[in-house]
Amino acid sequence: MTLLQASVTLAVICGLGLFYYLMDMTRQSPRRVQIQGKAFTMPDMRFHYTPAALYAALDAMGAENRPRMKRYWLLDFGFILCLLGVMLSIDLNVDGPATTLYLVMGGIAIARAVLDALENILLLRLYRAYPVKRNRLAAFAGYVTSLKFLCLYAWVALLFIKLFTRAFGITG
Repeated sequence: MTLLQASVTLAVICGLGLFYYLMDMTRQSPRRVQIQGKAFTMPDMRFHYTPAALYAALDAMGAENRPRMKRYWLLDFGFILCLLGVMLSIDLNVDGPATTLYLVMGGIAIARAVLDALENILLLRLYRAYPVKRNRLAAFAGYVTSLKFLCLYAWVALLFIKLFTRAFGITG
């Protein structure tokens, strides 16, 4: 790993931690809101959600807490970028550049980041339109969220396969 790669890796790891802190740990976090005695869960943190579930979450937050959701989705753009950097760095260190697995894992990481950004854009549009319900757009956002998670799961599975094959000296 070159000095530049190490510096970029350190920067994206620090950025990831910072954005996570701003999104989940601060007083303005939607996770600090208690609904029926339980911490609120953002809809996009589930594998899939329906329009009804999304609008129920917006309703449950109430007008005074809904801006927290918007702040969360805006901060998530920074988190997405930093997570992409971390994923690409891990990929580079596990398999090295110019291998098929590196390209596949990199493509999946980029696809996950694009889907995550698209998901945030859709959720922000739905947030802005609220209380008008755009069920088709909300349904589409739920499917984009599912695709985002599938990309993440595929990337992690490929990472573990590579680590397993390396640990046992399996080639091919």
